Amino acid sequence: MYPTPSRFPNAISLTEGLKTSDRLPLSPQGDTFYGMNQLKADSGNSGRDMDPLSLLAAAEEAATVCGKFLLEAYERPKSGYEEKSPGDLVSEVDRGSQSLAQEILLKHTPYARILAEEDADRPDGDTDSEALTWIVDPLDGTANFLHRLPVFAISIAAARGRKLLAGVVYSPFTHECFSAALGCGATANGAPIRVSEESDLGRSLLATGWPFRRKEILAAYLDVFQSIFWACQGIRRLGAAAIDLAYTAAGRLEGFWEYGLNKWDVAAGALILREAGGVVSDFSGGDGWWDSGDIVASNGLIHPSLLEAAATPNGMADLEANS
Repeated sequence: MYPTPSRFPNAISLTEGLKTSDRLPLSPQGDTFYGMNQLKADSGNSGRDMDPLSLLAAAEEAATVCGKFLLEAYERPKSGYEEKSPGDLVSEVDRGSQSLAQEILLKHTPYARILAEEDADRPDGDTDSEALTWIVDPLDGTANFLHRLPVFAISIAAARGRKLLAGVVYSPFTHECFSAALGCGATANGAPIRVSEESDLGRSLLATGWPFRRKEILAAYLDVFQSIFWACQGIRRLGAAAIDLAYTAAGRLEGFWEYGLNKWDVAAGALILREAGGVVSDFSGGDGWWDSGDIVASNGLIHPSLLEAAATPNGMADLEANS
């Protein structure tokens, strides 16, 4: 039993009775997923020698507990929420899930920093530091969750500076856990995944996200959308960037693009996609996405065509100039 988070005294009641068999679906070998990667550091160890697989195990444990919390909250009447900015929602469920994740991650890595969506202003969340940092979105797809649209996930990544070491995107409603550790490939519920082999943008299914935080650039964004719309087979808007990236890693989508995302939206999904053979870049094909949040992700084969169709090498700056 994990300690009750002080700000959310009722949160832990939603995880009481959580058995090992409840944590994640079984792999073909019969293991539960965070049991597959035995933690090399227990709660009494500083954990400084934890390798990517051990970090992944800690992330999977946290995602599992948060997933059970979210599913039980999903069944209750819609909770209150507030708007951090127009269209950018946060609820007590987000905060409760984040608190549970922090408790578990810091149990295994008490020396680590935390960069989490609902505490983004904390001074210890500098991801350019070489200290181990957990990058956490406790509920990606809050609007979907609040409206009972079952497309949401927990996203947890471990990083040192800009080097991503482990990542988990867990969709509790579909009971799918997408995972990756640096250099170890990517899995979904324990089975290896790879990106699609489609090389023609015209036969590709893509995903995107609307610029809901910057509605004044919608007209310029729609110009880009129209260009890509005519070049591809179809476009979906799922409302959770972590799931968009995980689905691209699993070959369900060929690509994804969006502007102005945060690190907690994309860190775990970016590693999972790369380990599945995909590519993540900014709109010029470089690595600026980590700082700008302007991201183009794909199976790699369609990447040049997708960048050409987007035709916004400076990302959101181009949209702002054209709005």
